Amino acid sequence: AGTSHITGYPVAATRYVVPGKLSGWHWDGHSNNLLLELKEPDGKGISFTNKGTLNMVDMETKNVKWARPINYNSSEVRLLGNYYFLSEKKKNYRLHPETGEVSWANRNEFYFIDPFLNIGVGYPLQSLSNKLTAVDLSNGKELWRKKVNRISGWDDAYMLDDATLLISVDGIQAVNLKNGKGWTYKADTSTKEIGKMIGFNAINIILGLIFDYYEVQTEPDTYSDMVSNMLIAPLENTILASKDRISKIDKSGTIQWSTSLPEKKTSKSSLFLIDNNVFMINRGYAQYNRNFSTVGTPYFASFDLQSGKQLFLASLADKNEFIRNFLVVDDRLFVVFDDKITAHSISDGSVITEKTFALHDGELLDAFVYSGIYWKGNEPFFQELATDFSTHNFMMTSTGRIFVLTDNLEPVMVYDQPDLYHKVTGNSQYTLVSNNDTDFILLDNSFVPVGTIKASPDLLMKEDNLFYFDADSFWEINLNQFNQPPNLWHSIFKNLSQYMPE
Repeated sequence: AGTSHITGYPVAATRYVVPGKLSGWHWDGHSNNLLLELKEPDGKGISFTNKGTLNMVDMETKNVKWARPINYNSSEVRLLGNYYFLSEKKKNYRLHPETGEVSWANRNEFYFIDPFLNIGVGYPLQSLSNKLTAVDLSNGKELWRKKVNRISGWDDAYMLDDATLLISVDGIQAVNLKNGKGWTYKADTSTKEIGKMIGFNAINIILGLIFDYYEVQTEPDTYSDMVSNMLIAPLENTILASKDRISKIDKSGTIQWSTSLPEKKTSKSSLFLIDNNVFMINRGYAQYNRNFSTVGTPYFASFDLQSGKQLFLASLADKNEFIRNFLVVDDRLFVVFDDKITAHSISDGSVITEKTFALHDGELLDAFVYSGIYWKGNEPFFQELATDFSTHNFMMTSTGRIFVLTDNLEPVMVYDQPDLYHKVTGNSQYTLVSNNDTDFILLDNSFVPVGTIKASPDLLMKEDNLFYFDADSFWEINLNQFNQPPNLWHSIFKNLSQYMPE
C-alpha cells in the first residue's frame, strides 16, 4: 500500500473482506469498536438490496463482537458521542456497544446530547410534534416534556452553564436539562410573503375561469434563517440578532437592552465581541423556501455592550451581493465577496482598502484558512504556510488556490492547488497529508516525509494504525512499518524486485 522513505521497502496493508457491500462505518474516536453497515447482495450477487447487517468489529482482534439484521429502507443507525442508536418503526433503540443488545427503547430522535449529565433531548420519530422530550440516557426514562417549535429546525444549540441548554429557535429557548424549566426570548427570524401568495392565487383563479385549470399555492413563500449566532458575553449574558433587532438577555431571561435594526436590510448575520463592543456582520443572504437566496444588504455595525447603543452602521456592498467570509485581525475587518476583499476599520466601519483579484473562469474567493495547509519546501521538508508566513493572511479560492496576503491585501505569493497539501488526520507522532485524497504522504513531527501511501479518502487513524475503507473491505496499515527494519519477506521482495520489468 505504500513505501517507506526510511527503510526503502514496501509497506504492507492487511485487507479484511466483508460479506456484502460496506455502505458505512462508525467509530467513537477512542475505543476498539468499529461498527460496519453492510448490505446484502441479491440472488445474482451483482446488485445490492436494502437489507443487511450491522457488524461490530473489534479493531484490535478483527473479531465480530456481534451482528444484527437491519432494513435500510426503514431503519437508520447513528452514533452520537459514545451512544449507538438504531431507529426503526417509530422507535429509537439504544444499542449496547459490546453486545448489540437493546439497552432501552423510546420514540425520540435526539437533537442534542450532554455526555456529562447523560441526558439527551429530542422529538418523536416520524412525527411533526413540537414536544421536546428529555431522556435519561442510562435507562431511557423520560425526564420532562415541553413545547419547543422546530418547524424551521434549530439554528444553534449551546450549553450556557453546567445544566442550561440554549436553543436558537425563533429566538432563544433556555432549558434546564435536569427539570425542563427555563425561559423564552421571542424573536422574528423569518418572513412569510402572504401578500405574494394571495396575488398568485387571485391571478390563477381568474385564469382558471378562462382555461378551466386551477393552480393554488397553499403555503406562502418564506425567508428564514434571518438570525445570528448566539454570542455569549460576560456574566453568562447572551446576545442575539434577528431580522429586526439585536438584544442582550441575562441568564435569567430578562432583556437587558434591545436595539432596532433596519428590517429591509437585515438577513443572516454574525456577531463577535471585542472589549465592550458588540460587532455585527450582516451577511446579505438567508434561506428562501429552504434554499440559499440573497436578501437584504451587507452591512457592518457596532453596539455598546452595556447599553446597546448603536455606535455605527456602515453599508458594505450593493443589495445583490453577499458576504462569503470575514476575518478580524487587530483593528481591521476583512470582508470576502466573490472576487474582492475589502478591509474596514472596526472603530467606525470605514473602508481602509479594497482589492479585486484576477481569478480563473468560474473561480470564486472562498474562505480564510489558518492551519493544516502544507507545501513542499526545501528538500526533504514540508512546511506549514502558517509557520512560514506567520504575519500574513491566507485566502483559499473555490478551486483550491491560496493567496498569501499582507494586511493591506497585497499578494506576496500565490500557490496553485497541485502545490498544496492539506492535513487529513494525524496523531502525536505523524501527520497524514494529501493534495488529491488518493495519494498520501506521512510526515513525522519535523514535517519530514517518512513514506507514501495509496488509499481511499474514507479513513481514520487510531494510535499507530491507519484504517481505510472501500465498497468490499477495510484495510489496516501499521505505521510502525515506516521506521522498522525490514523482515525476511521484505528482503526477498526487494531482491526480486530488481529483476522485475518496470
